[in-house]
Amino acid sequence: MKTNLRRGLSALMAFALLLSLSFALTASADAADYVYNWGCRGEAATELSDAAVAFYNKNDITYQELASLEGAASTSAVPQSELYNTLQNLMIQNHSYKTSYNATRELYRYTDCQGGGGRISSFYSGTAVGPDWDGGKTWNREHTWPNSKGLNGQDENDIMMLRPTSVKENSSRSNKAYGESSGYYDPNRESGGTLNLHGDVARITLYVYTRWGNTGKMWGAEGVMESREVLLRWMEEDPVDTWELGRNDAVEAITGTRNVFVDYPELAFVLFGEEVPSDMTTPSGEAKNQAGVSEIPGDVNGDGKVTVTDLMCLANFFAGKAKIVEANADVNGDGKITVTDLMYLANCFAGKATLG
Repeated sequence: MKTNLRRGLSALMAFALLLSLSFALTASADAADYVYNWGCRGEAATELSDAAVAFYNKNDITYQELASLEGAASTSAVPQSELYNTLQNLMIQNHSYKTSYNATRELYRYTDCQGGGGRISSFYSGTAVGPDWDGGKTWNREHTWPNSKGLNGQDENDIMMLRPTSVKENSSRSNKAYGESSGYYDPNRESGGTLNLHGDVARITLYVYTRWGNTGKMWGAEGVMESREVLLRWMEEDPVDTWELGRNDAVEAITGTRNVFVDYPELAFVLFGEEVPSDMTTPSGEAKNQAGVSEIPGDVNGDGKVTVTDLMCLANFFAGKAKIVEANADVNGDGKITVTDLMYLANCFAGKATLG
């Protein structure tokens, strides 16, 4: 009897050992796929990363297709818009792993590291903290979208918006909405203005607003962002830096999804029914490629010359696959954009008309 009991215990211990070994191998295999944040804070991102390009290729969707979808000029109508729902589905369908609150403590060494590993960069000040967890004595986790403002479940543990900060910085922000007016929290205050985080927090809040559908607590002092006007101004004045783009790569390696507004900040303007600023620096460069920004008649895509691409751009416009921003697409100069412009440009390339 005792022999059988010992054998049973031995078998149970062996099974437990194999199970733990299997878990360890699985965990290490997952960790082997993680990538360190490769960027630098304050260094403008002027091209998409390989990981970002691969993400949109995998999902068989382009910036042009997304930018052609309708947003809404009214903030109350945005969540019902075609662009909002497409972006939400894109980020949800790729969100294969949802982080737990505790797991983030060990994942920040990848997502929020400085110099490719080692210390963690505290979100608001850039102060080096960690990377080892000390029970919250010197650093903790900041809900950039506060728990008290609509979070209720997996959204409050999402590493995309849950950022490492020093204890002092976290306490200083409390749950104030981001903004410029009295009573709002300016995220640049902790670094004394050496870091510009206006665009960072605007893009994070847009992610939560869209990915998790937290639309009821977005605006005003009772929400997370002062106003749509402040959000878009911050998006433009503080371009995506390589550290922000590198973090997007690191988060995708863990969760499977990305913050679309980091890769394509242009889409924030389309989402709210605004014209994309043509002088805006973005990772994709699409802001500078907006149709109609050129002063050359017939240069529809704004690349400084009239080519077959302009004909294709105008054709796509009439097919509903492109968005014409200004009247530079009014090729024949009658004050409006019509099929006649498409025919006129086609005739130019056929040698039957001349651009004036």
